[in-house]
Amino acid sequence: MPTHALILSRGTRTASPTGHQVQGFLMYADELRDKLGLTTELRDVKTLADIRAGLEDACRAGSGVDAVLVMPHWSDTAEDLVELFADFAKREPRPKLVMLDYYAPTSSPHFGVLPFVDMYIKRQTLRDVAQYQRDYAGGFVYADFVQGALGFDLGDWRFGSRPDPAHIHKLVSGWNLGVCYRNRMLLRLTDIAGVPWRLRPIDVNRRVGSLNRAGKQEWYQFSRGKLLDEVERLEKQFRMTGTGRSSAKRYYIELGLSKITLSPFGWGEVCFRDYEAIASGSLLVKPDMAHLETSPDIYIPGETYVPIPWDFQGASEVCERYLRDPKASKRIIKNARAALRDYFKKGGFVRDIERTLGRVVQFQR
Repeated sequence: MPTHALILSRGTRTASPTGHQVQGFLMYADELRDKLGLTTELRDVKTLADIRAGLEDACRAGSGVDAVLVMPHWSDTAEDLVELFADFAKREPRPKLVMLDYYAPTSSPHFGVLPFVDMYIKRQTLRDVAQYQRDYAGGFVYADFVQGALGFDLGDWRFGSRPDPAHIHKLVSGWNLGVCYRNRMLLRLTDIAGVPWRLRPIDVNRRVGSLNRAGKQEWYQFSRGKLLDEVERLEKQFRMTGTGRSSAKRYYIELGLSKITLSPFGWGEVCFRDYEAIASGSLLVKPDMAHLETSPDIYIPGETYVPIPWDFQGASEVCERYLRDPKASKRIIKNARAALRDYFKKGGFVRDIERTLGRVVQFQR
């Protein structure tokens, strides 16, 4: 019998982080079955009551479920989620309990569930897990930086918790929102009909937005504003996109016509734009990502992306340098596209599942 996993997910919509987190199971269902002996079932949930019902079904005798991957919502209270997992952790027999965390930051308000799960898969984690024991402003390493170095008052905003050191080994870095149909399609399209770098009319894509829909700034939008201020002088020499919101159609057209794409952090470090830029053939310029682990790993400095400091100092000089050095730019773009292409074509998602879920279940190959 194959190993079977029930995934209590929140839909598969491409435009959402939740949908991205589970699309790989659909994209590679045949490979997961043939190479790992793993079959999966996605069941949509909207509330903790839905999650409880799914867990009850999985714990019933004869369910055939070996592991349940649970995707709660980031706004679910830590207390309610701990109570839920603590209840099912006591059940015997039961499938393996896996928290599947799609949240944008490397932090999480839900690390309190660690004693009651067999594994906590997060789409990106701090490379140095000892950092999780630090008391960051806002509970998140980058929010702490924005307050301390850039001067934004976070007030009572907080998105973090301190994991129990006795259970931190259960926290593993999984796969991120780069794994989706859209990025694979964009990569294929631009392999066939992408605009050559030298012919791209847009020098710098800076469509990152520093205001929300209500015209106000969240802390991360404040930091994005600092980046936009830093690169504003490039307007005198180079063609740049606007900075505000655009239609999806315009957004993707601009990516395919841009030589460089700026991608600052948002609520978290890994952004949709990172993978979309690479899949569109643009050079990714982004705040330094050396502090985290994630997959697909397109964050090799000077090889697959160009890092800039978190305070964005010198970002305009970095852009100008690479705009004036097409050879270096095209080398990095080629490397990044190869890394992403290899992930899609050479079993990257299957390896990620084996590396993570394989720690707690025995695959029936």
